[in-house]
Amino acid sequence: MRRGLRRSRKPVRRFQRAVALTTVLALAGCVAKELKLVAGGDAHQLRMRPPTSMPNSPNHPAILVLAFDGVDRALLYDALRKGEMPALAGLLGGSERGEFPHAYFDPSLLSTLPSTTMAAWVTTFTGVGPAHHGVTGNEFFIREERRLAAPAPATFNDHEPVIAIYTDQYLNKLCFVPSVYERMRQEDPNVLVWVAMQHFYAGADRLLLTKRTVVVQAFESYVEETVTKLATQKESWGFYEKLDTEVVNVVVAALDAEPLPDVLTVYLSGTDLYAHVAAEGPDIARRAYLHEVIDPQIQRLAAKLGARNALDGRYVVVTSDHGHTEVVHDEAHAMTTKDEHTPPALLRKAGFRVRPFKLDVAKDDDFQAVLAYQGAMAYVYVADRSTCANEKQPCDWARPPRYEEDVLPVADAFYTNNEDGSLVPELKGTIDMILTRHPRPYAQEDLPFEVYVGRGNVVPVEKYLAQHPHPTYVDVSSRLRELGVGPLGERAGDVILLAHDGDRDAPDQRYYFAAPYHSWHGSPSRKDSEIPLIVARPGDSTDAIRGVVESALGEHPHQQKVTDLLLSLRRQPRVRASSPR
Repeated sequence: MRRGLRRSRKPVRRFQRAVALTTVLALAGCVAKELKLVAGGDAHQLRMRPPTSMPNSPNHPAILVLAFDGVDRALLYDALRKGEMPALAGLLGGSERGEFPHAYFDPSLLSTLPSTTMAAWVTTFTGVGPAHHGVTGNEFFIREERRLAAPAPATFNDHEPVIAIYTDQYLNKLCFVPSVYERMRQEDPNVLVWVAMQHFYAGADRLLLTKRTVVVQAFESYVEETVTKLATQKESWGFYEKLDTEVVNVVVAALDAEPLPDVLTVYLSGTDLYAHVAAEGPDIARRAYLHEVIDPQIQRLAAKLGARNALDGRYVVVTSDHGHTEVVHDEAHAMTTKDEHTPPALLRKAGFRVRPFKLDVAKDDDFQAVLAYQGAMAYVYVADRSTCANEKQPCDWARPPRYEEDVLPVADAFYTNNEDGSLVPELKGTIDMILTRHPRPYAQEDLPFEVYVGRGNVVPVEKYLAQHPHPTYVDVSSRLRELGVGPLGERAGDVILLAHDGDRDAPDQRYYFAAPYHSWHGSPSRKDSEIPLIVARPGDSTDAIRGVVESALGEHPHQQKVTDLLLSLRRQPRVRASSPR
């Protein structure tokens, strides 16, 4: 049972979740209590299939999910239609003229908030928003456990949590709800699922991994290149190219085995990693990487699948997690955690003891505030300071903070400083919106965030945006509700800081919560939020596929609807057609 399910909630909700998970696990077969993986460049068995089950499920349509990290909709669609990705176009049944008679390019899907990797992919593969699955960002604080979760650290550098995703199911254990694969198995107990290198793989039969050393090298290069650049473009993306190439190597080798997977998810991360550190800017960098690195790997994967007749009747689904926004690579625009000109310094000057920036701290550490960074956004968590008024006195984080005595002082300190720079002059004018709400006990449904406008006053998000238009932002209010309103909404903090980033036209006017990079994301802007969704199947018309996609996405085409789509595709009639090669 996942660690998160031990959390105390209302008795009825806790019982309902326990019943639901018991059903899922019963259908899934035997699962090891404490699965330990070794990221050694191989296929790892995650679950033992019941002896009476079929080896796979040939009576339902098979699916290939290509999960590209950090690729926005406009960029990918344009690259495909201009012939810059011929292998992917061929896999989608496209022609040399940029026509795709057997594919549908969705124009509407939006990323979750924050538009960051971990929150977005868990949303994609669970079918619910962050306030319900519990992974609210790349890093976040679990107040009742007094624990920082950091599957993708942003306030400190440490590759161990990244490796633990694959060696100890770190991200899987942070999620409260069944994955799309577990939900598929509820409907079809024989479904065979393989996942290659994706962070969230709960319910899969096999996890395909590259070598641990390659993952570490890519992570360290991603961190080190924020300080220094290598000599040439190809040397700069070398570690990321190696990572993506080895992922495909492992998948291609595994596809020699029998039986073939019904659902195969292949995750390629290099586009995002390279965009963050590329001096030429994220658009030029990603187009080049997609053309020169990703497309040749797609060609190898398609060739292997075609040779095994594994593309016959198989849906191909292409999607991503977020886009990218160019920023300036310097300390003036990067709101780091390291000196006296940063958000933690402002919190200290406002009278708060701040949690150290590392994964684990001592049990008796007496911090009163926690910061977690999400690129364009940052979460601030506040303790009830009446439980820890004196230094060396640990706070009771299981209690909610007091609104007037604990939460408002944080919101007002950032608001006032943003206006006049009185506490930290370097942070003046860096924040677009400060969001807050009345806290509730962690076991209760959380309230929606509102915009803090000074002197203890807040305004609903819809009203504020009507009075202060943000033409580059998209669907902010409903996406904030999906982040903050729900049984796990408190994991998004007591105060959210939204930097001037996606609302600004010029990179030198943008700010972000991270070490210095050349590009970041996380904002509600169209550039960060509009993500691709392409569905193709040989023999199916664009109109037929459009009908299936639009029905699944509904009136609010947010990222969690991808799960609904994948479930719907598995319910479609099984057909056979020639492989598009």
